[in-house]
Order: sequence, then C-alpha cells, then structure tokens
Amino acid sequence: MEEIKSSEFLLFFNPSSYKIPCEGMDTISMTRSKRNMPQNLSHQNYLRLRQDAPVSHVPPGSQPIGATVTLKLTVSARAEPEVVLTDRRRGYTWRVGLQASDQDDVWEAEILLPDQITVITYYFFVDGRTYDERRMMESQDSEFGNRPAYGEWTTAPYRLAVYDPQKMPSEWTRGMVVYQIFPDRFAKSQSDESVIAAMKGVYGHEPMFKAWGDLPEDPPLGRDFFGGDLRGIIEKMDYLADLGVECVYLNPIFEASSNHRYEAIDFLKIDRMLGTETDFDELVQAAHQRGIKIVLDAVFNHCSSDSVYFDVTGKFGDGAAQSRQSPYYRWFNFSKWPKQFDGWMGLGFMPEFVETPEMVRFFVGAGGITEHWLNKGIDGWRADVPFDNTDWFWMRFNERVAAVKPEAWTIAEEWRDASNYLLGDMFNATMNYRLAWAVRGFFAMQYLNASEFDDRLFVLRSDTPAPALQSQMNLLDSHDTDRLLTACGGNRQRFKQAFAFLFAYPGAPTIFYGTETGLTGKFPEDSRRCVMWDDLDPALGEFFRMIMKLRHENDILRYGDFEAVLIDDDKRLYGMARRLDGRTVYAVFNAGREPESVTLNLAEGEGGAWRDLLGGLPELTAQDGALTFELPAHGSAWLTQ
Repeated sequence: MEEIKSSEFLLFFNPSSYKIPCEGMDTISMTRSKRNMPQNLSHQNYLRLRQDAPVSHVPPGSQPIGATVTLKLTVSARAEPEVVLTDRRRGYTWRVGLQASDQDDVWEAEILLPDQITVITYYFFVDGRTYDERRMMESQDSEFGNRPAYGEWTTAPYRLAVYDPQKMPSEWTRGMVVYQIFPDRFAKSQSDESVIAAMKGVYGHEPMFKAWGDLPEDPPLGRDFFGGDLRGIIEKMDYLADLGVECVYLNPIFEASSNHRYEAIDFLKIDRMLGTETDFDELVQAAHQRGIKIVLDAVFNHCSSDSVYFDVTGKFGDGAAQSRQSPYYRWFNFSKWPKQFDGWMGLGFMPEFVETPEMVRFFVGAGGITEHWLNKGIDGWRADVPFDNTDWFWMRFNERVAAVKPEAWTIAEEWRDASNYLLGDMFNATMNYRLAWAVRGFFAMQYLNASEFDDRLFVLRSDTPAPALQSQMNLLDSHDTDRLLTACGGNRQRFKQAFAFLFAYPGAPTIFYGTETGLTGKFPEDSRRCVMWDDLDPALGEFFRMIMKLRHENDILRYGDFEAVLIDDDKRLYGMARRLDGRTVYAVFNAGREPESVTLNLAEGEGGAWRDLLGGLPELTAQDGALTFELPAHGSAWLTQ
C-alpha cells in the first residue's frame, strides 16, 4: 500500500491508504478503496457524500464579524468531541463542546464570531486525538515562479477569516479586466539617444542599451534598457481601450537605477527615462478619458543605496550613509555604520527601511507618498512584498487610502494564503498566484487532475471573504514568473483554454502586457520582453478581444455566483456554473488531449436551446435535463440560453 502523511481535508486524493497524525499516540494508517469524484456534484456535496473517511468536516469559509456559524463534524466518537479555537490577532483560545445532531455520527456546535476583524484557527479533539486540516503547500519551488511545491504536505489548524463587510472593495473593482505593464518593454516613443542619456550605473555594473526587440540580458543584471516610456503607453491607450482593458497596473515608475525600478532613488520623482511629471499627468488623464483606471506599485520596504534617503555615494549630501545626524539615519538598521546594514534579501544595494514614526509618516501619513500620488489621480496601489512590512504599517496605509480616496483599489503581492490581508483593514485584493498555480497545474502543465484542481479552487474561495472574491487580481503570469505560453510548451490551445477559464471565473482577470501578442519567456527577467508592434498575432489578439467583450456584455461572468458542476478525472473535464438573477452561463473545459463526449446536467427548469458564446459549438437542445455534446482536445465552451 502507498502511504502519504496527509491530504487536504483527508478527502481529495486517491492513494490506496493514508495516515492520520494523532495526538498522544502513534500515527494511525487507514485504508480505503480508490474512487473517482462523481460528476456534477459541488465540492461540499461531495464531501458530505463520503462515507469512508474517518473524519469529515467542511470549513465554513470566511465570515462577517459578529456572525454565528455552525461547525459540523462527521466522526464516530465514544465521547463528545470538542473544537478548540484561537483568535490569532488577539491571542486567546477557547474550547466548545460539540453536540450530537439528528444524523448518525454528525456533531455540531454554534460559534459566535468576534465583532472585530481577525483570523480564527481551530481543530477538533475527538477521543484523545487531534484532527486538523491537511493542506498541500502552495509556495513556489526552487525554480522561482515556475510551479508550486505540490507534493509537500503540511498539517495546520483550519482557518476561518472574519471580515468587516462594510470595508470591502469598491463596486468598480468587481470583475474588471486588468492589464499589467512593465514600462521599459511595453511601448517606446523616445529616441535611442534619449534612452542612452538617461541610463545610470546599476549595482556597480555599466548600463546596457538594447535595441527594441532584442532579448533581455541573460543572466539578468537589471542593467539592460530598451526605452519604453510613459508617452509610449499614452500612444497605446486607444489600443488598450479597444482590447477591453479597464485598469492598468504599472510596475514601478519612480526614479531608480535598474530597469525594473524596484529600488527607488526618489519616491516623489518620475524616472526621467520614463518621462516627466507632465507625461504622467497626461497618462492618467488619457486613461480616465477612456474609462481606464491607473494603479501604481508601492515599494515601501526598501530603496536604492544610491537614494536620497541612504545616499551611499554622497550624491545628495544628507542621506543615512553620510551622517548619523541625517534625518534618514534612523530609517535604517546599521550593524556597523556606514557600510554594514540590513538589506532586502541581504542585498547591499537595497537597504531595508525600519518602521520608525518618521518613516511611517513619510509613506502613509498625512501628505505622505501614498496620499501624494492618490491626489495626482491614481486609482490604487499594489504593495510590493507586503509581508516584509508589519501588518500595523499596512493598517495605517489602509487608513490613509480610505481618508483620501475610499474607492481606491489596493492589492497585496502575496504568493501564499492572503486571507489576513483581505479582512477590511489592510488591502482589497491580492495578486492571486495561488489561482495561477492551480490553473497552470490543470490546463498548462497538467500535473493536476480535475479533482485536485477543484480542491485548490475551493480552498481559495474558502480563504477569501465572499465580497472580496470578485475583486481579486487573477493572473496567470507576471514580471515574476515565466510566461504562460512558455509554461504551455508553446501549445496555443492550452494557452487559450487557460484564459477562457480565467475570464469565466470570479475575480478581476489580469493580463501581463504582451500576452495577447504571444510573448514568451523562460524565467521572470526573460518574460519582460518587448512588444513587437509591427508583428502582432491577429488571431490571438482577436481571441482576447472576444473573451473581454463577452465578459463586458455578460454581467453573469462578472458578478455571478459560482458552482462547480462537472469534475471528471479520467476525461480531464471541468465545468462551472455562473448564476445571476435566474440566468446561467455554464463554462465547460476539456483539458485532455483527445476529444471527449460531455454530458452536462442542468439545474431544474433550465431546458430548451443553448448556444456557445465562444462560437465553437452548434446550438444545443436539452434532453432529459442535460446537454450532451463533444468538446475537442483543449476545447472550451461558454453555454447560455
């Protein structure tokens, strides 16, 4: 028999045996027969149908403050089970006894949740044994950005995020289409001479000018410049509007040395290679005239060693490395002034800030950096490495944003469980890398089956407050990953299918610039290639225009509820229903390499004719409460009446 340490909820994988770690005794091994998940059952229904699991519990998911939730546990117990809960923010633990229900072996307890934002963790105590959640780790492996470390198991308490429903994302962020731009590589309006004149030395290396369309330097040193600029983005604003973009997220644009600009020299200045403050004002105006929002990158954890604030070279004369009497000296942690200090990731050219009152006021206080750029017209901030600042800092950030522009959109870069950030007192959304790993695993790289894919989607929805789910930045690649088309091995059918899923799923679907033109890239820096405007892919561009247009025209896809309705491991089929005001769109996907016959069971009253919004299927007619059709390999269908 094959043995593994644990599985998420103990329910989702098909080994011939599994182990349950128990408190106070050796690990117990239990055997069960292999079985496939039945089709057309939601995740929770499937869990309740399981009769062979030793313990069954469906977490209730995120809940509003002050709510009462019922925790149910299915287990054969000699004595009354208990649930042990901990308020993670306030640090106290309490125990509640479960009562027998009118169902055999089903125990339950009503839990009153706190009136304040928090994360509750809990586990069950049954006959002297502890039962908690088994999750597969979702962090990336050593090949940064390529795929998560699936296969490494962890045991942790269940999580229940308690959010404030009055502090959820603004309406305009729900289901919008986002476009991420790496400014140096998107579009260029300036001359080569202007680029060369604006280049600076980078981390002790001479800068390198590259012609538009050349490949990025490998190995990357952050010193190769192609000359994309703000005016280039302005000139492509009609292109973005025609594509269907509703929000542009810009990687850093403040004065810096490197091409990625994640080590600011001055947070109040636009990098001169990108343009002027006038160019920035025109960009915001041009975007807003077309109904497009602008989000900037907030890199508030570290800066350049050659910055106004640190000033290792003495260029500015008043930085922390120049004098202990500098107003910025207290912003940094020197072990031996001026050459030994804490740097981000240990890097000597990116000194880390210390959250002194002065530093906090500079970034998130009245009149500080956060407020300054909001007043300049931006519509939100994306926070870089927020886990390297304190939660307290981001609470002050959130307060400042709410005071200046309460409708602004704030996003945390978080690769793991981000529920603590999404409760209403820090951020509205996260860069949803966990969703990216799931979609890549099923559609692109195909190391997940349909059940495992659905499992990850369920956990994500459970971790995310329901009012915030539709505002998550749902991406499939970014400046920190390989390109999705590369992850698909160049297979455009798999590539398009992944985006067909993304645009049918709840959230704010996000495109990394040039994805719609077929850009590739093997690792993060290689993914930051130039868009070749004279050599676009018309067919691929038309596909993206189509799915964006369909999303705009069908509010079900933007605002509708979600239900998994088709999960078939053998055929690699997955289907979801999006429902709104009595209307339904079924999105069905064949992630396999062969055509497959699909039988889709409809909800009661959903008979009659159905059409495929994507145009790949003829009109279908329901018979006996179901639709039957064939999907080609890597085929997708969005079905509506």
